[in-house]
Amino acid sequence: MIAFLMNLGLSSPQFKPDVAELFDDFSDMVYRIVFARVRHSSDAEDVFQDVFLRLVKNINKIKSYEHAKAWLIRCAINRCNSHYTSAWQKKTVGFDEYYGECDLSYEQIELLEAVRSLTAEHQEVIHLFYYEGYLGKEIAGILGVNENTVKSRLRRARLELRSVLGEEGNLGTE
Repeated sequence: MIAFLMNLGLSSPQFKPDVAELFDDFSDMVYRIVFARVRHSSDAEDVFQDVFLRLVKNINKIKSYEHAKAWLIRCAINRCNSHYTSAWQKKTVGFDEYYGECDLSYEQIELLEAVRSLTAEHQEVIHLFYYEGYLGKEIAGILGVNENTVKSRLRRARLELRSVLGEEGNLGTE
């Protein structure tokens, strides 16, 4: 198996990460994660830039293409968490001002508000599962938690979303 991965260049000791290539491949994903967490485009752009500046500083620590993807996701989540604790963040923008920036339907706004009402842990697993398409095992690796923890968080987040939205609809399975 290791030989197969080495032939693909995924676990090769000769892997030479290229910041421009990684930016091209993962910038959309990182921005979606950041924007979903910080809720405002200018703040999202600041955090987004910080994530890729950190990539440039730590490029020698990247071991493979998949490691780069997981590293960027984890870094984006950590930078968003730091953003919330900054002194600047004490002055926040209301939802009305935020919704003026985007063209969303009423149902999309309602779903967005419901997801944002979840805890940060539940928002993370919902985003990684539904928007990024990761499976429970992959999310566990990215977040550094047990796979059963991810399943539990997904289940609780779905239940909470159902109660907030007042629906019995299917939110997907693991």
